[in-house]
Amino acid sequence: MSELEKFVLGYLQEVGGIVEPPAYGIYEALLPEPVAARWRVPAYLQLAFTDTEREATVLSYNHPLVEEMVQEVSDRSASSLLYINNLRLDKTGIDDLATKSWVVLNARAQPQHRSALARVRSTYVRFNFKAAILSDEKQERLVSLLMDAHTGSRVPDSSLIELRASAVAPDSTLASLPDAPLRWRPKNGSPLKNPLDEATLSALLRRAETAVLKEMQADLDALKTRMARFRQLDEARLTDYYDTLEKDLQGRLLMASTERQAGLQDKLAAVLAERRHKLADLAERYQVHINLTLLNALVIQQPKLIQGMQIANRSAQANVYAVWDSLLNQLEPLYCQVCGEAGERLYLCQNGHLAHESCLAPACIDCKRVFCGDCAAEVGVCDVCQKPLCRHSQVTCRQCGRHTCQAHLGLCHAAEGQPVALTAAAPPEPPPPQPEPLPPSSRQSRTKTPLPKPKPRPAARAAPAVTAGPKVLSMEVLMNFDTVAAYLLGKHGRELAVRAWKLMPEDGGILRNCRCEKGDRCRANGMILRPRDASFIERQIQDELFAFAAEYGFPIKKIHYNRVSPSGGDSYPIARLELVGLWKNETALNKARQAFDLL
Repeated sequence: MSELEKFVLGYLQEVGGIVEPPAYGIYEALLPEPVAARWRVPAYLQLAFTDTEREATVLSYNHPLVEEMVQEVSDRSASSLLYINNLRLDKTGIDDLATKSWVVLNARAQPQHRSALARVRSTYVRFNFKAAILSDEKQERLVSLLMDAHTGSRVPDSSLIELRASAVAPDSTLASLPDAPLRWRPKNGSPLKNPLDEATLSALLRRAETAVLKEMQADLDALKTRMARFRQLDEARLTDYYDTLEKDLQGRLLMASTERQAGLQDKLAAVLAERRHKLADLAERYQVHINLTLLNALVIQQPKLIQGMQIANRSAQANVYAVWDSLLNQLEPLYCQVCGEAGERLYLCQNGHLAHESCLAPACIDCKRVFCGDCAAEVGVCDVCQKPLCRHSQVTCRQCGRHTCQAHLGLCHAAEGQPVALTAAAPPEPPPPQPEPLPPSSRQSRTKTPLPKPKPRPAARAAPAVTAGPKVLSMEVLMNFDTVAAYLLGKHGRELAVRAWKLMPEDGGILRNCRCEKGDRCRANGMILRPRDASFIERQIQDELFAFAAEYGFPIKKIHYNRVSPSGGDSYPIARLELVGLWKNETALNKARQAFDLL
Protein backbone atom coordinates (compact mmCIF):
# COMPACT_ATOMS: atom_id res chain seq x y z
CA MET A 1 0.00 0.00 0.00
CA SER A 2 1.44 3.36 -1.04
CA GLU A 3 1.69 6.45 1.18
CA LEU A 4 -1.12 8.08 -0.79
CA GLU A 5 -3.42 5.14 -0.13
CA LYS A 6 -2.64 5.16 3.60
CA PHE A 7 -3.33 8.87 3.84
CA VAL A 8 -6.59 8.89 1.84
CA LEU A 9 -8.11 5.76 3.36
CA GLY A 10 -7.06 6.70 6.89
CA TYR A 11 -8.51 10.20 6.55
CA LEU A 12 -11.77 8.86 5.13
CA GLN A 13 -12.19 6.71 8.22
CA GLU A 14 -11.22 9.58 10.53
CA VAL A 15 -13.97 11.84 9.16
CA GLY A 16 -16.54 9.07 9.75
CA GLY A 17 -16.59 7.28 6.41
CA ILE A 18 -16.85 3.53 5.84
CA VAL A 19 -14.25 1.96 3.55
CA GLU A 20 -14.69 -1.57 2.20
CA PRO A 21 -11.72 -3.80 1.33
CA PRO A 22 -10.62 -3.50 -2.29
CA ALA A 23 -12.05 -5.69 -5.01
CA TYR A 24 -10.09 -5.71 -8.28
CA GLY A 25 -8.06 -2.75 -6.96
CA ILE A 26 -11.14 -0.58 -6.31
CA TYR A 27 -12.20 0.69 -2.88
CA GLU A 28 -15.81 1.46 -2.01
CA ALA A 29 -16.31 4.34 0.43
CA LEU A 30 -19.48 5.72 2.02
CA LEU A 31 -19.05 9.27 3.36
CA PRO A 32 -21.19 11.20 5.85
CA GLU A 33 -23.48 13.63 4.08
CA PRO A 34 -21.93 16.78 5.62
CA VAL A 35 -18.47 15.61 4.52
CA ALA A 36 -19.68 14.81 1.01
CA ALA A 37 -21.32 18.24 0.76
CA ARG A 38 -18.16 19.91 2.01
CA TRP A 39 -16.02 18.15 -0.56
CA ARG A 40 -18.67 18.52 -3.29
CA VAL A 41 -18.59 14.79 -4.14
CA PRO A 42 -21.21 11.98 -3.99
CA ALA A 43 -21.60 10.22 -0.68
CA TYR A 44 -20.81 6.88 -2.36
CA LEU A 45 -17.43 6.69 -4.03
CA GLN A 46 -15.45 4.06 -5.90
CA LEU A 47 -11.78 4.91 -5.56
CA ALA A 48 -8.70 3.55 -7.28
CA PHE A 49 -5.05 4.56 -7.08
CA THR A 50 -3.90 3.02 -10.37
CA ASP A 51 -5.33 3.10 -13.83
CA THR A 52 -8.20 0.63 -14.26
CA GLU A 53 -10.69 -0.24 -16.93
CA ARG A 54 -13.54 -0.31 -14.44
CA GLU A 55 -15.59 2.77 -13.56
CA ALA A 56 -13.87 4.43 -10.59
CA THR A 57 -12.31 7.70 -9.50
CA VAL A 58 -8.55 7.42 -9.91
CA LEU A 59 -6.76 9.46 -7.25
CA SER A 60 -3.28 10.91 -7.60
CA TYR A 61 -1.23 13.52 -5.74
CA ASN A 62 -2.66 16.40 -7.74
CA HIS A 63 -6.29 15.25 -7.70
CA PRO A 64 -8.73 17.93 -6.35
CA LEU A 65 -10.14 15.55 -3.74
CA VAL A 66 -6.64 14.76 -2.40
CA GLU A 67 -5.81 18.48 -2.34
CA GLU A 68 -8.99 19.12 -0.33
CA MET A 69 -7.95 16.51 2.26
CA VAL A 70 -4.41 17.91 2.48
CA GLN A 71 -5.78 21.42 3.02
CA GLU A 72 -8.03 20.26 5.86
CA VAL A 73 -5.20 18.38 7.55
CA SER A 74 -2.91 21.40 7.26
CA ASP A 75 -5.49 23.64 8.91
CA ARG A 76 -5.93 21.30 11.88
CA SER A 77 -3.63 21.45 14.90
CA ALA A 78 -1.59 18.34 15.57
CA SER A 79 -1.87 18.05 19.33
CA SER A 80 -0.60 15.10 21.35
CA LEU A 81 -0.45 13.78 24.91
CA LEU A 82 2.70 12.45 26.61
CA TYR A 83 3.42 11.14 30.11
CA ILE A 84 6.29 11.07 32.61
CA ASN A 85 6.33 7.70 34.36
CA ASN A 86 8.40 5.91 36.99
CA LEU A 87 8.87 8.76 39.47
CA ARG A 88 9.49 8.19 43.18
CA LEU A 89 6.65 9.41 45.39
CA ASP A 90 8.06 8.75 48.87
CA LYS A 91 8.90 12.32 49.97
CA THR A 92 7.86 13.30 53.51
CA GLY A 93 7.97 16.50 55.54
CA ILE A 94 6.67 18.72 52.74
CA ASP A 95 4.75 20.92 55.19
CA ASP A 96 7.89 21.65 57.24
CA LEU A 97 9.86 22.39 54.11
CA ALA A 98 7.18 24.79 52.88
CA THR A 99 7.06 26.57 56.26
CA LYS A 100 10.81 27.19 56.13
CA SER A 101 11.06 28.02 52.43
CA TRP A 102 8.07 30.23 51.69
CA VAL A 103 8.48 33.94 52.39
CA VAL A 104 5.24 35.88 52.94
CA LEU A 105 6.22 39.13 54.58
CA ASN A 106 2.97 39.96 56.35
CA ALA A 107 1.77 36.42 57.18
CA ARG A 108 2.94 33.00 58.29
CA ALA A 109 2.56 29.59 56.67
CA GLN A 110 1.33 26.59 58.64
CA PRO A 111 -0.18 23.18 57.81
CA GLN A 112 -3.94 22.90 57.49
CA HIS A 113 -5.81 21.04 60.19
CA ARG A 114 -6.28 17.35 59.26
CA SER A 115 -4.42 17.80 55.99
CA ALA A 116 -2.65 14.69 54.67
CA LEU A 117 -0.07 14.16 51.95
CA ALA A 118 -1.71 13.13 48.65
CA ARG A 119 -0.59 11.87 45.26
CA VAL A 120 -2.07 13.66 42.28
CA ARG A 121 -1.67 13.94 38.51
CA SER A 122 -0.27 17.25 37.34
CA THR A 123 -0.75 18.63 33.81
CA TYR A 124 1.44 20.87 31.66
CA VAL A 125 0.46 22.31 28.29
CA ARG A 126 3.06 23.43 25.76
CA PHE A 127 1.68 25.90 23.21
CA ASN A 128 3.49 26.26 19.88
CA PHE A 129 2.86 29.59 18.14
CA LYS A 130 3.78 31.08 14.81
CA ALA A 131 4.56 34.74 15.48
CA ALA A 132 4.33 37.02 12.44
CA ILE A 133 5.78 40.52 12.89
CA LEU A 134 4.34 42.84 10.24
CA SER A 135 5.90 46.16 9.30
CA ASP A 136 7.38 47.24 5.96
CA GLU A 137 8.56 43.64 5.82
CA LYS A 138 7.26 40.39 7.30
CA GLN A 139 9.18 38.33 9.86
CA GLU A 140 8.01 34.93 11.08
CA ARG A 141 9.31 32.81 13.91
CA LEU A 142 8.20 29.83 15.99
CA VAL A 143 7.67 30.44 19.71
CA SER A 144 6.97 27.69 22.25
CA LEU A 145 6.33 27.91 25.97
CA LEU A 146 5.20 25.49 28.65
CA MET A 147 2.30 26.46 30.91
CA ASP A 148 1.29 24.86 34.21
CA ALA A 149 -2.42 24.14 33.97
CA HIS A 150 -2.83 24.12 37.78
CA THR A 151 -1.21 27.50 38.52
CA GLY A 152 -1.91 29.27 35.22
CA SER A 153 1.71 30.40 35.00
CA ARG A 154 4.62 29.81 32.71
CA VAL A 155 7.19 27.15 33.61
CA PRO A 156 10.56 28.97 33.51
CA ASP A 157 12.84 25.99 32.86
CA SER A 158 10.98 23.38 30.82
CA SER A 159 13.88 21.52 29.18
CA LEU A 160 14.03 18.67 31.69
CA ILE A 161 10.25 18.21 31.73
CA GLU A 162 10.02 18.04 27.95
CA LEU A 163 13.03 15.71 27.79
CA ARG A 164 11.51 13.20 30.22
CA ALA A 165 8.06 13.32 28.59
CA SER A 166 8.50 10.32 26.31
CA ALA A 167 5.83 7.78 27.30
CA VAL A 168 2.75 7.59 25.09
CA ALA A 169 0.72 5.81 27.79
CA PRO A 170 0.60 6.32 31.57
CA ASP A 171 1.85 3.66 33.95
CA SER A 172 -0.51 2.06 36.45
CA THR A 173 0.37 4.55 39.18
CA LEU A 174 -0.19 7.67 37.08
CA ALA A 175 -3.38 6.31 35.53
CA SER A 176 -4.94 5.74 38.97
CA LEU A 177 -4.22 9.24 40.36
CA PRO A 178 -6.82 12.04 40.45
CA ASP A 179 -6.16 15.40 38.84
CA ALA A 180 -4.44 17.97 41.02
CA PRO A 181 -6.69 20.88 42.09
CA LEU A 182 -6.59 24.04 40.04
CA ARG A 183 -5.10 26.89 42.07
CA TRP A 184 -6.00 29.85 39.83
CA ARG A 185 -8.97 31.37 38.09
CA PRO A 186 -9.23 33.83 35.19
CA LYS A 187 -10.09 37.40 35.98
CA ASN A 188 -13.83 38.04 35.96
CA GLY A 189 -14.43 34.36 35.26
CA SER A 190 -15.97 31.37 36.94
CA PRO A 191 -13.81 28.84 38.84
CA LEU A 192 -12.11 26.22 36.70
CA LYS A 193 -12.76 22.53 37.31
CA ASN A 194 -10.64 20.28 35.10
CA PRO A 195 -7.17 21.04 33.64
CA LEU A 196 -8.18 19.82 30.17
CA ASP A 197 -11.62 21.45 29.98
CA GLU A 198 -12.25 23.85 27.13
CA ALA A 199 -12.66 26.77 29.55
CA THR A 200 -9.35 25.98 31.26
CA LEU A 201 -7.44 25.61 28.00
CA SER A 202 -8.95 28.83 26.60
CA ALA A 203 -7.98 30.82 29.69
CA LEU A 204 -4.54 29.21 29.70
CA LEU A 205 -4.09 30.09 26.02
CA ARG A 206 -4.83 33.76 26.73
CA ARG A 207 -2.18 33.77 29.46
CA ALA A 208 0.27 32.06 27.12
CA GLU A 209 -0.30 34.72 24.44
CA THR A 210 0.33 37.42 27.03
CA ALA A 211 3.55 35.71 28.09
CA VAL A 212 4.73 35.44 24.46
CA LEU A 213 4.07 39.13 23.83
CA LYS A 214 5.93 40.02 27.02
CA GLU A 215 8.87 37.85 25.97
CA MET A 216 9.00 39.47 22.53
CA GLN A 217 8.55 43.01 23.83
CA ALA A 218 12.26 43.84 23.71
CA ASP A 219 12.50 42.79 20.05
CA LEU A 220 9.31 44.68 19.22
CA ASP A 221 10.60 47.85 20.90
CA ALA A 222 13.86 47.65 18.95
CA LEU A 223 11.94 47.12 15.70
CA LYS A 224 9.60 50.03 16.49
CA THR A 225 12.60 52.29 17.10
CA ARG A 226 14.14 51.27 13.78
CA MET A 227 10.83 51.72 11.92
CA ALA A 228 10.36 55.13 13.49
CA ARG A 229 13.79 56.15 12.22
CA PHE A 230 13.01 54.92 8.69
CA ARG A 231 9.68 56.70 8.77
CA GLN A 232 11.37 59.90 9.88
CA LEU A 233 13.84 59.71 6.98
CA ASP A 234 11.12 58.99 4.42
CA GLU A 235 8.91 61.77 5.77
CA ALA A 236 11.83 64.20 5.54
CA ARG A 237 12.45 63.14 1.92
CA LEU A 238 8.77 63.48 0.97
CA THR A 239 8.42 66.78 2.79
CA ASP A 240 11.42 68.22 0.95
CA TYR A 241 10.09 66.96 -2.41
CA TYR A 242 6.58 68.34 -1.98
CA ASP A 243 7.86 71.58 -0.44
CA THR A 244 9.84 72.11 -3.64
CA LEU A 245 6.76 71.41 -5.78
CA GLU A 246 4.57 73.67 -3.69
CA LYS A 247 7.15 76.48 -3.74
CA ASP A 248 7.47 76.20 -7.52
CA LEU A 249 3.70 76.31 -8.01
CA GLN A 250 3.35 79.27 -5.66
CA GLY A 251 5.97 81.16 -7.65
CA ARG A 252 4.29 80.32 -10.95
CA LEU A 253 0.96 81.51 -9.55
CA LEU A 254 2.40 84.92 -8.77
CA MET A 255 3.69 85.33 -12.30
CA ALA A 256 0.86 83.62 -14.19
CA SER A 257 -1.90 85.36 -16.07
CA THR A 258 -5.51 85.24 -14.98
CA GLU A 259 -6.37 82.50 -17.47
CA ARG A 260 -3.64 80.15 -16.18
CA GLN A 261 -4.19 80.75 -12.45
CA ALA A 262 -7.19 78.38 -12.27
CA GLY A 263 -5.18 75.47 -13.71
CA LEU A 264 -2.23 76.18 -11.39
CA GLN A 265 -4.58 76.28 -8.39
CA ASP A 266 -5.89 72.82 -9.32
CA LYS A 267 -2.33 71.52 -9.61
CA LEU A 268 -1.45 73.00 -6.22
CA ALA A 269 -4.50 71.35 -4.60
CA ALA A 270 -3.58 68.03 -6.22
CA VAL A 271 -0.02 68.31 -4.88
CA LEU A 272 -1.30 69.01 -1.35
CA ALA A 273 -3.75 66.09 -1.52
CA GLU A 274 -1.06 63.76 -2.84
CA ARG A 275 1.25 64.87 -0.04
CA ARG A 276 -1.36 63.98 2.60
CA HIS A 277 -1.96 60.56 1.04
CA LYS A 278 1.76 59.79 0.84
CA LEU A 279 2.32 60.71 4.48
CA ALA A 280 -0.67 58.59 5.52
CA ASP A 281 0.73 55.66 3.52
CA LEU A 282 4.08 56.08 5.29
CA ALA A 283 2.40 56.05 8.69
CA GLU A 284 0.57 52.85 7.81
CA ARG A 285 3.62 51.25 6.21
CA TYR A 286 5.88 51.64 9.22
CA GLN A 287 3.35 50.47 11.80
CA VAL A 288 4.50 47.36 13.69
CA HIS A 289 1.92 44.62 14.24
CA ILE A 290 2.28 41.11 15.61
CA ASN A 291 -0.03 38.20 14.87
CA LEU A 292 0.08 34.99 16.91
CA THR A 293 -1.22 31.80 15.36
CA LEU A 294 -1.54 28.66 17.47
CA LEU A 295 -0.05 25.73 15.58
CA ASN A 296 -0.55 22.89 18.06
CA ALA A 297 -0.38 21.96 21.71
CA LEU A 298 1.37 19.25 23.68
CA VAL A 299 -0.10 17.99 26.97
CA ILE A 300 2.34 16.48 29.49
CA GLN A 301 1.20 14.73 32.66
CA GLN A 302 3.27 13.54 35.61
CA PRO A 303 2.63 12.53 39.26
CA LYS A 304 3.28 14.97 42.11
CA LEU A 305 2.77 15.19 45.88
CA ILE A 306 0.61 17.89 47.49
CA GLN A 307 -0.37 18.86 51.01
CA GLY A 308 -2.77 21.54 52.14
CA MET A 309 -1.26 24.61 53.82
CA GLN A 310 -2.61 27.82 55.27
CA ILE A 311 -1.08 31.29 55.07
CA ALA A 312 -2.64 33.61 57.61
CA ASN A 313 -2.20 36.73 59.71
CA ARG A 314 -4.49 38.43 62.16
CA SER A 315 -7.03 39.61 59.60
CA ALA A 316 -6.78 37.36 56.52
CA GLN A 317 -5.95 33.83 55.47
CA ALA A 318 -5.44 31.85 52.28
CA ASN A 319 -5.59 28.11 51.66
CA VAL A 320 -2.74 26.96 49.43
CA TYR A 321 -1.00 23.71 48.52
CA ALA A 322 2.60 22.70 49.06
CA VAL A 323 3.53 20.83 45.87
CA TRP A 324 6.58 18.57 45.64
CA ASP A 325 7.88 17.94 42.12
CA SER A 326 9.46 14.47 42.11
CA LEU A 327 11.01 15.05 38.68
CA LEU A 328 12.84 18.30 39.53
CA ASN A 329 13.26 17.18 43.16
CA GLN A 330 12.14 20.52 44.55
CA LEU A 331 9.24 22.31 46.23
CA GLU A 332 7.25 24.45 43.83
CA PRO A 333 7.22 28.16 44.71
CA LEU A 334 4.20 30.26 45.52
CA TYR A 335 2.68 32.24 42.68
CA CYS A 336 1.32 35.77 42.52
CA GLN A 337 -2.40 35.60 41.88
CA VAL A 338 -2.36 38.95 40.05
CA CYS A 339 0.37 38.53 37.43
CA GLY A 340 0.75 34.74 37.62
CA GLU A 341 4.53 34.87 38.07
CA ALA A 342 6.44 33.00 40.76
CA GLY A 343 8.07 35.02 43.50
CA GLU A 344 9.81 34.63 46.84
CA ARG A 345 8.68 38.01 48.18
CA LEU A 346 4.90 37.90 48.44
CA TYR A 347 2.23 39.58 50.54
CA LEU A 348 -1.12 38.33 51.74
CA CYS A 349 -4.00 40.47 50.51
CA GLN A 350 -6.85 41.31 52.87
CA ASN A 351 -9.12 39.14 50.70
CA GLY A 352 -6.84 36.10 50.84
CA HIS A 353 -4.79 36.64 47.64
CA LEU A 354 -1.01 36.35 47.33
CA ALA A 355 0.67 39.13 45.36
CA HIS A 356 4.04 40.69 44.66
CA GLU A 357 4.88 44.06 46.15
CA SER A 358 4.60 45.60 42.68
CA CYS A 359 1.14 44.03 42.27
CA LEU A 360 -0.30 45.60 45.45
CA ALA A 361 -2.76 48.44 45.60
CA PRO A 362 -1.80 51.53 47.66
CA ALA A 363 -1.94 50.82 51.40
CA CYS A 364 -4.69 52.44 53.49
CA ILE A 365 -3.53 55.56 55.31
CA ASP A 366 -5.39 54.59 58.50
CA CYS A 367 -5.37 50.81 59.03
CA LYS A 368 -2.43 49.91 56.71
CA ARG A 369 -4.39 46.97 55.29
CA VAL A 370 -2.80 45.30 52.26
CA PHE A 371 -4.86 44.82 49.07
CA CYS A 372 -3.69 43.30 45.81
CA GLY A 373 -4.20 44.84 42.39
CA ASP A 374 -7.33 42.76 41.74
CA CYS A 375 -8.90 44.19 44.92
CA ALA A 376 -7.90 47.79 44.18
CA ALA A 377 -11.58 48.76 43.93
CA GLU A 378 -11.81 48.44 47.73
CA VAL A 379 -9.24 51.22 48.20
CA GLY A 380 -10.53 54.72 47.53
CA VAL A 381 -9.19 58.09 48.63
CA CYS A 382 -9.96 60.53 51.39
CA ASP A 383 -11.92 63.44 49.94
CA VAL A 384 -9.83 65.88 51.96
CA CYS A 385 -6.21 64.71 51.76
CA GLN A 386 -6.61 62.49 48.64
CA LYS A 387 -4.60 59.67 50.26
CA PRO A 388 -5.53 55.97 49.90
CA LEU A 389 -8.36 54.91 52.18
CA CYS A 390 -9.93 51.45 52.24
CA ARG A 391 -13.61 50.75 52.77
CA HIS A 392 -12.96 49.42 56.29
CA SER A 393 -11.50 52.72 57.51
CA GLN A 394 -13.47 55.33 55.58
CA VAL A 395 -15.84 57.53 57.58
CA THR A 396 -18.98 58.67 55.72
CA CYS A 397 -20.14 62.14 56.60
CA ARG A 398 -23.86 62.28 57.41
CA GLN A 399 -24.14 65.83 56.16
CA CYS A 400 -22.39 65.78 52.77
CA GLY A 401 -21.92 62.04 52.15
CA ARG A 402 -18.18 62.32 51.46
CA HIS A 403 -15.60 59.83 52.73
CA THR A 404 -12.73 60.92 54.95
CA CYS A 405 -10.02 59.40 57.08
CA GLN A 406 -9.96 59.72 60.86
CA ALA A 407 -7.50 62.62 60.79
CA HIS A 408 -9.76 64.82 58.61
CA LEU A 409 -13.12 63.99 60.11
CA GLY A 410 -15.46 66.96 59.67
CA LEU A 411 -13.25 68.80 57.15
CA CYS A 412 -15.13 67.44 54.13
CA HIS A 413 -17.57 70.40 54.04
CA ALA A 414 -15.80 72.99 56.21
CA ALA A 415 -14.90 75.34 53.31
CA GLU A 416 -18.37 76.62 52.38
CA GLY A 417 -19.67 73.10 51.76
CA GLN A 418 -16.49 71.91 50.03
CA PRO A 419 -13.51 69.94 51.41
CA VAL A 420 -10.75 71.97 53.00
CA ALA A 421 -7.84 72.58 50.63
CA LEU A 422 -4.89 71.25 52.61
CA THR A 423 -2.41 72.45 50.01
CA ALA A 424 -3.36 76.11 50.48
CA ALA A 425 -0.74 78.24 52.18
CA ALA A 426 -1.61 78.92 55.80
CA PRO A 427 -1.57 82.56 56.94
CA PRO A 428 1.54 83.50 58.93
CA GLU A 429 1.08 83.31 62.65
CA PRO A 430 1.39 86.60 64.54
CA PRO A 431 4.59 86.96 66.59
CA PRO A 432 4.18 86.24 70.28
CA PRO A 433 3.69 89.35 72.44
CA GLN A 434 6.87 90.64 74.05
CA PRO A 435 6.72 91.30 77.83
CA GLU A 436 6.86 94.96 78.78
CA PRO A 437 10.11 96.00 80.55
CA LEU A 438 9.81 96.64 84.23
CA PRO A 439 10.43 100.13 85.58
CA PRO A 440 13.88 100.73 87.06
CA SER A 441 12.54 100.85 90.60
CA SER A 442 10.90 97.49 90.23
CA ARG A 443 14.07 95.93 88.78
CA GLN A 444 16.21 97.31 91.59
CA SER A 445 13.78 96.21 94.27
CA ARG A 446 13.80 92.64 93.11
CA THR A 447 16.30 90.40 94.88
CA LYS A 448 18.19 87.79 92.97
CA THR A 449 17.69 84.26 94.19
CA PRO A 450 20.94 82.29 93.98
CA LEU A 451 20.81 79.16 91.80
CA PRO A 452 21.38 75.85 93.58
CA LYS A 453 24.76 74.27 93.01
CA PRO A 454 24.70 71.15 90.81
CA LYS A 455 25.27 67.92 92.60
CA PRO A 456 28.43 66.10 91.63
CA ARG A 457 27.76 63.10 89.31
CA PRO A 458 29.57 59.82 89.75
CA ALA A 459 32.34 59.29 87.26
CA ALA A 460 31.30 57.04 84.38
CA ARG A 461 33.24 53.94 83.59
CA ALA A 462 35.64 54.39 80.77
CA ALA A 463 35.10 52.02 77.85
CA PRO A 464 38.38 51.12 76.21
CA ALA A 465 36.93 50.81 72.71
CA VAL A 466 35.06 54.15 72.73
CA THR A 467 36.25 56.61 70.12
CA ALA A 468 36.49 60.30 70.86
CA GLY A 469 33.56 62.27 69.49
CA PRO A 470 29.95 63.26 70.20
CA LYS A 471 28.08 61.24 72.76
CA VAL A 472 25.72 58.51 71.53
CA LEU A 473 22.28 58.93 73.02
CA SER A 474 20.31 56.18 71.23
CA MET A 475 20.74 53.26 68.85
CA GLU A 476 17.93 52.39 66.46
CA VAL A 477 17.88 49.12 64.48
CA LEU A 478 15.67 48.78 61.39
CA MET A 479 14.94 45.29 60.00
CA ASN A 480 13.74 44.73 56.46
CA PHE A 481 13.28 41.83 54.04
CA ASP A 482 17.00 41.47 53.32
CA THR A 483 18.65 44.34 55.21
CA VAL A 484 19.42 45.21 58.83
CA ALA A 485 20.59 48.78 59.52
CA ALA A 486 21.78 50.25 62.85
CA TYR A 487 21.75 54.02 63.46
CA LEU A 488 23.72 55.70 66.27
CA LEU A 489 22.06 59.02 67.07
CA GLY A 490 23.29 61.94 69.11
CA LYS A 491 21.77 65.15 70.36
CA HIS A 492 18.70 66.39 68.46
CA GLY A 493 18.63 63.08 66.57
CA ARG A 494 21.85 63.82 64.69
CA GLU A 495 23.19 60.78 62.84
CA LEU A 496 26.65 59.84 64.14
CA ALA A 497 27.25 56.46 62.48
CA VAL A 498 25.32 53.96 60.36
CA ARG A 499 26.18 50.32 59.77
CA ALA A 500 24.10 48.05 57.52
CA TRP A 501 24.12 44.32 56.73
CA LYS A 502 22.54 43.22 53.41
CA LEU A 503 22.04 39.56 52.47
CA MET A 504 22.98 39.02 48.80
CA PRO A 505 22.80 35.35 47.73
CA GLU A 506 24.07 36.11 44.23
CA ASP A 507 27.17 38.03 45.36
CA GLY A 508 28.29 35.56 48.01
CA GLY A 509 27.18 36.46 51.51
CA ILE A 510 26.30 39.38 53.78
CA LEU A 511 27.69 42.73 52.66
CA ARG A 512 28.55 44.98 55.60
CA ASN A 513 28.75 48.72 54.94
CA CYS A 514 29.63 51.40 57.48
CA ARG A 515 29.38 55.17 57.36
CA CYS A 516 31.10 56.75 60.35
CA GLU A 517 33.68 59.35 61.36
CA LYS A 518 36.56 57.08 60.24
CA GLY A 519 35.58 57.44 56.58
CA ASP A 520 37.71 55.31 54.24
CA ARG A 521 39.82 54.08 57.18
CA CYS A 522 36.93 52.10 58.65
CA ARG A 523 37.82 48.42 58.48
CA ALA A 524 34.19 47.34 58.87
CA ASN A 525 33.13 48.98 55.61
CA GLY A 526 32.78 46.82 52.48
CA MET A 527 33.38 43.47 54.19
CA ILE A 528 31.52 40.32 53.07
CA LEU A 529 30.52 37.86 55.80
CA ARG A 530 29.65 34.19 55.42
CA PRO A 531 26.04 33.68 56.60
CA ARG A 532 25.10 30.91 59.00
CA ASP A 533 22.03 28.73 58.60
CA ALA A 534 18.52 29.99 59.34
CA SER A 535 18.54 28.84 62.98
CA PHE A 536 21.73 30.79 63.83
CA ILE A 537 21.49 33.79 61.51
CA GLU A 538 19.84 35.94 64.20
CA ARG A 539 22.69 35.20 66.62
CA GLN A 540 25.21 36.23 63.96
CA ILE A 541 23.52 39.57 63.26
CA GLN A 542 23.01 40.19 66.99
CA ASP A 543 26.75 39.73 67.63
CA GLU A 544 27.43 42.27 64.88
CA LEU A 545 25.03 44.77 66.47
CA PHE A 546 26.54 44.29 69.94
CA ALA A 547 30.04 44.81 68.55
CA PHE A 548 28.91 48.01 66.82
CA ALA A 549 27.40 49.30 70.07
CA ALA A 550 30.55 48.41 72.03
CA GLU A 551 32.71 50.50 69.69
CA TYR A 552 30.86 53.58 70.87
CA GLY A 553 30.28 52.49 74.46
CA PHE A 554 26.53 52.24 74.07
CA PRO A 555 24.73 49.80 76.43
CA ILE A 556 23.24 46.85 74.54
CA LYS A 557 20.17 46.80 76.81
CA LYS A 558 19.11 50.20 75.45
CA ILE A 559 19.07 49.18 71.78
CA HIS A 560 15.70 49.81 70.14
CA TYR A 561 14.54 47.33 67.49
CA ASN A 562 12.12 48.31 64.71
CA ARG A 563 10.64 46.42 61.77
CA VAL A 564 9.81 48.10 58.47
CA SER A 565 6.16 47.67 57.47
CA PRO A 566 5.80 45.81 54.15
CA SER A 567 2.91 47.99 52.99
CA GLY A 568 3.79 51.62 53.43
CA GLY A 569 7.47 51.67 54.37
CA ASP A 570 6.78 52.87 57.93
CA SER A 571 8.40 51.13 60.89
CA TYR A 572 7.01 49.88 64.17
CA PRO A 573 8.89 48.82 67.32
CA ILE A 574 9.32 45.21 68.40
CA ALA A 575 10.73 43.70 71.57
CA ARG A 576 13.85 42.00 70.23
CA LEU A 577 15.77 41.10 67.09
CA GLU A 578 13.56 38.94 64.85
CA LEU A 579 14.67 38.46 61.26
CA VAL A 580 12.14 37.65 58.53
CA GLY A 581 12.03 37.40 54.78
CA LEU A 582 15.19 36.38 52.95
CA TRP A 583 17.06 35.97 56.23
CA LYS A 584 14.93 32.88 57.03
CA ASN A 585 15.08 31.39 53.53
CA GLU A 586 17.42 28.41 53.85
CA THR A 587 17.69 28.12 50.07
CA ALA A 588 18.96 31.69 49.76
CA LEU A 589 21.37 31.19 52.70
CA ASN A 590 22.79 28.02 51.15
CA LYS A 591 23.22 29.81 47.84
CA ALA A 592 25.02 32.69 49.58
CA ARG A 593 27.34 30.27 51.41
CA GLN A 594 28.18 28.43 48.22
CA ALA A 595 28.95 31.69 46.42
CA PHE A 596 31.04 32.84 49.41
CA ASP A 597 33.12 29.65 49.32
CA LEU A 598 33.92 30.30 45.65
CA LEU A 599 35.29 33.78 46.35
